[in-house]
Amino acid sequence: MFRIRIVLTQIVTIALVATVLAGSLAAQPTEKTAVPERSPLLKEPTTPEAMFAASLLMVDLARLDLAAKYLEQFEETSPDDELLIKLRDKYGTGDFLKLARTKELQPRSMQLLERLNVAAKKQAEDPAFVDALVQRLTQGPTQRDLAIAELRNAGVHVVPEILKQMSQADLAAHQDVMVIALMKMGNQVIPPLIGAFDAPQERVRTAAIDILYELDATEAVPYLWYPAFDENQPAGVRAAANRCLAKLLKSSPERTNQLSSVEAANELRRLAKLLYRSPQALPVDDQGHVALWSWNEELGTVALQSLPPEIASLMVSTRFARQALSLSPEQTEPQRQYLASLLALEVMRNGWDKPRLATPNSAMYLALTAGETMVSQVLAEALEAGQAATAVVSLEVLSQIGSRDLLLTQKGLKSPVLAALNSPDSRVQFAAATTILKLEPKNGFSGVNRVVSILARAASDPGASRVIIIDADSGRASMTAGYLSDGGYEGIVTATGREGFELASTSAGIEFIVVQVNCVRWELTQTLTNLRADARTAALPIVIYGPSSLRGDMARQVARNAPAAFVAESASASDFLGQVLPFIKSLKTPPLSPQERALEKEAAVYWLATIGSGSLGRLLDISQAENDLSAAVEDPTVAKNALVALGGIGTRGAQRRLADVALNSQADEMLREAAANQLAYHIQRFSLLLKRDEVADLQAGWKLTDRPGVKSALASVIGTLKPNATTIGERLRQFPVPPAQ
Repeated sequence: MFRIRIVLTQIVTIALVATVLAGSLAAQPTEKTAVPERSPLLKEPTTPEAMFAASLLMVDLARLDLAAKYLEQFEETSPDDELLIKLRDKYGTGDFLKLARTKELQPRSMQLLERLNVAAKKQAEDPAFVDALVQRLTQGPTQRDLAIAELRNAGVHVVPEILKQMSQADLAAHQDVMVIALMKMGNQVIPPLIGAFDAPQERVRTAAIDILYELDATEAVPYLWYPAFDENQPAGVRAAANRCLAKLLKSSPERTNQLSSVEAANELRRLAKLLYRSPQALPVDDQGHVALWSWNEELGTVALQSLPPEIASLMVSTRFARQALSLSPEQTEPQRQYLASLLALEVMRNGWDKPRLATPNSAMYLALTAGETMVSQVLAEALEAGQAATAVVSLEVLSQIGSRDLLLTQKGLKSPVLAALNSPDSRVQFAAATTILKLEPKNGFSGVNRVVSILARAASDPGASRVIIIDADSGRASMTAGYLSDGGYEGIVTATGREGFELASTSAGIEFIVVQVNCVRWELTQTLTNLRADARTAALPIVIYGPSSLRGDMARQVARNAPAAFVAESASASDFLGQVLPFIKSLKTPPLSPQERALEKEAAVYWLATIGSGSLGRLLDISQAENDLSAAVEDPTVAKNALVALGGIGTRGAQRRLADVALNSQADEMLREAAANQLAYHIQRFSLLLKRDEVADLQAGWKLTDRPGVKSALASVIGTLKPNATTIGERLRQFPVPPAQ
């Protein structure tokens, strides 16, 4: 077909040249006039098949205007699935791809390819279609070759139905011809055949391995280790897998003696660890997803799943870790890896914003039974691998089964729970802080101040994703903030590096920081250095932006301050966000959802209240959270606990804030009562810190309020002010004598 296309192109080109020369000799106008180019076709196409062929020919001739015209005419005929399949069989899928990749023909050409894919998939999944082809495979060489050609054109989606037929006992006699057909289909069958390794029928598993052997499918090597050395596999499967591995790895199927179960277990552990740490290790399609084939018991064949890389990599990691564990069940490394991968996969599948429950048959339930030592080791490895999902669940499990010994340095190694306080992920930080509190430490520990700072930031979380923009040019900074607003972020503009650092280190809800290359007071290098040196900001992603010509100069800064990226200044929000959002989305975990933020805020204020009113206050100073708690009073969902926490901070500011709430006539009555009670407790505990005029306001408010509950609560405050004898006497005289009964 390709050779015919070349000949046709040459003929049309010669005819076109002759026509042009003849026309020029006949006319020869005295002045140049714009004459539209004629179609090189001697006859305009009138059928859908001819229109499609003409469009292909015009692409070959670089007449893309005519290619678009004929493709449009073809589409106007409303070609059905049968015609699309017919054209595919005649021209091949490659020509449809060529049209789809021609920019001048998009989006029509891409939509046509998608329609073909849908039609081809529908045809390939039709049992009657596959059954007819299988029957033709046994009807002599001519029919067999035609059937194989049709199968090859039908593509990978025909493989599940062939495997389904291979698994049926009454079709076992046709297995050899089906194996030959699959082999002739080429490398496209490799992924679904790997999925067939879990087929319940031995003959299907063996056949799949034999086909991969003939195709020299090196990508199947990781999946061959287990069937080659698992003692529970049938002898035929083990022999086929060993032979295939020896050919692919040792260049000879006879060198099976150079392979061992120890090597298999080690390789499976390595692969499980690699995929646990690196989702990008698996190839992705044009949509950024990973295609995974696996055996589906309900369907009785393999099925395709299109998954995000982070989920697909964890699925394969758990598979390899489980296989390594089967080959070496007594070794703790595969035990830890299997549990770690299971925990991460459970979080990723369920979603970060879903409650994590230790229900029977869940990975979290399994972790509860694994013990403190195992789970703390899983946590340590998760932190080292940057696997936040495992780390969060491990911390939650340790908060239920752990002891205070987890906060001690063991054999020169820092406690993984304490190390988690400085994790790059805010969820891990928060889980570490709450786990430490649940362990009820009795003595000081490394990072004690980080616990309160983490809680304080969560307590003042605004419930929205915020970005700090550091740029001395206010106009440019405002434009950048507008771009980010289109992406769903609230931009906070600062003029200097110092101001940006202070905001980032004390504010909650900061998703990342945007720094212009020419920032001032501090300049860029000093700003980045300080951001990375402080535990509160060390893990925040940083976007450096400036003229595109500086990209090369900024490469070292980006590498030194990871996670970081350089983006070019843009004239549009779409271009700017097109550079920024892929970087942000490439990070391990998505931003906190509004529900997660609300839950963290509620828990943070609760724990600050617990610290401020209990024995933990001896170890943890919550005064640094005063401003955050003062702001949290405005949130009805956490206001009461915020007041309790303020009652444990021995400053004049905390006492004044309690008084303000107690006297606020617009506030909820129950909240005013709670504030007054905490104020009385605060004065008892830390003595009177209010100024004289503030005390006068208290006394006036007590007298004026007509709310019985508030008045009673304020009375306890008045009693803490140590009234003199004259005042006491006056109050006593104002109280009437009780009437006689």
